[in-house]
Amino acid sequence: MQKTDEYIAKRLKWKAGKHNLPTENSFLFDGLPTENQNHYSEFFKNLNIGIPVLLYTHPKNDKWTMIGTRKIVWGEYDEFESLPISEIKEMRPKSLMEISKTGKATKEQVKKSEWDELTITNLNSEQFIIQAFKGSDFFSMWNILLLNRQLNRE
Repeated sequence: MQKTDEYIAKRLKWKAGKHNLPTENSFLFDGLPTENQNHYSEFFKNLNIGIPVLLYTHPKNDKWTMIGTRKIVWGEYDEFESLPISEIKEMRPKSLMEISKTGKATKEQVKKSEWDELTITNLNSEQFIIQAFKGSDFFSMWNILLLNRQLNRE
């Protein structure tokens, strides 16, 4: 059963509310000032991301992540990449990906409160790293992407 973009957006906003969003560094797209919505919409006009729902920013750099109902888009300034939600095979914090490669864990790698990078593996086994601010923003992004992936499965 194909779910509509409106249905998916409603579920993602519900999940965002469960994670106490928006925060200082994460925003509901429709809550952004019109100027900001227009700025980001210009990027997405040819990407078919569905309905843009959430924007995550990082206070220490200019990286951002946008979750739409059909795609995730991430970038820095005006440069960005995108990936259809339906092509996400696996998501793990970057630190856990490093541990699984080396087999050794350091204190920095397992400190969950400091995680701010999520490694996404697509169906072709390509890996992409996306960011959100550490702590609750990061975990909300991860959980919302998990829900979005479920909703985009046919």
